[in-house]
Amino acid sequence: MSLKLVVLGACAIAAFGPAAWADPVATFAEAPTVSDIAAAYPARAKAAKVGGTVQLTCQVGRDLHPRDCAALTEKPSTYGFGPAARKLAERMKVDDSSLIGLNVFVPVTFDPAVLTGAAMVSKPAWAAMPTAADFQSTFPKTENGVNDVRVVLGCTVEAGGVLSACAVAQETPPGQGYGEGALALASKFRVAPWGLDGAPTVGAKIRLPIHYELTPVKAPKG
Repeated sequence: MSLKLVVLGACAIAAFGPAAWADPVATFAEAPTVSDIAAAYPARAKAAKVGGTVQLTCQVGRDLHPRDCAALTEKPSTYGFGPAARKLAERMKVDDSSLIGLNVFVPVTFDPAVLTGAAMVSKPAWAAMPTAADFQSTFPKTENGVNDVRVVLGCTVEAGGVLSACAVAQETPPGQGYGEGALALASKFRVAPWGLDGAPTVGAKIRLPIHYELTPVKAPKG
């Protein structure tokens, strides 16, 4: 009996921001890192260990950098998050030249975790993911009767969206060989530099859930 992969799951991608905004949500080829956000963190908010969110609308220049940004919302509004977000947006670069001259929606999240080295990626935008063939190549070589396995990897996002220092944080059920297989897949993932929640990814930790759901394939009748 052989096994066939029927469901693959890795880090659900969630949308951010209210649907009421008419501007498209940009994705970025370049964006500030965790250390950049920490350096730009407003002093008063840093002292109070307060987090905040800003929703910007910006025009995309010919150099693909956002410009003339204005804050649609700033929460809370008394800690300087708006000006800090506008300066950070100038360092971003969209990945789509068709957006030149258009206004785009740019979410920016200030999480106090960037100040302590505890930043986590919660809503990644994936730049690359493994193929079904990549997953199949990491199946255990021996059949063990298990057809539903969940693995969670813990990794760090490096420059270029590469996942490094990955380790198996969870394997259910354990000891089936899928943890090792998932580790072999880690090099196939690439994370975009800016999360869908407006948070930086480079320099942050990420938990990567992978779901293997397999079903027996009956041999053809001779």
